[in-house]
Amino acid sequence: MAQTKVYQYMLSFKWGTKLIVGLETTGFKGSANFEEMLLKANAGVAVEEFIDVNADLSFSGRTIELDADSEGSTHEDFESLREAWLAGTSVNFVYGRFSAGEAIVTGTCTIREWSEDAGSQRQLGTWSGSAKAARGTVAITTYTPS
Repeated sequence: MAQTKVYQYMLSFKWGTKLIVGLETTGFKGSANFEEMLLKANAGVAVEEFIDVNADLSFSGRTIELDADSEGSTHEDFESLREAWLAGTSVNFVYGRFSAGEAIVTGTCTIREWSEDAGSQRQLGTWSGSAKAARGTVAITTYTPS
């Protein structure tokens, strides 16, 4: 029986020119919205019509402060997401397998919940949050490497 490994790199956020990838855990939850319609053409029989979808994302990661001599000038991590959460601004997201031809979900979201944890003697900090997609922005497309 063949298996496909699902790696942790399933969600990325882009806020302006900042790209945050490689999260430790990710989650995607969606629900469809329907509206019941009574139309003369259907002889008054109720028919449910698809309206749009609600989508929620959850994520967590670990981080370590980088030395100034390493990739500090180009590194983006949880502090960029924290900044977006504090500002209440929209963030673009891509969720899915980042392999050519795989289905991905794209859209715009706002980060709704945020949490950070670290001890004084720990080198790694952890952070997590959740986001809600803006209605009408969620789409399923195919990943094409650039």
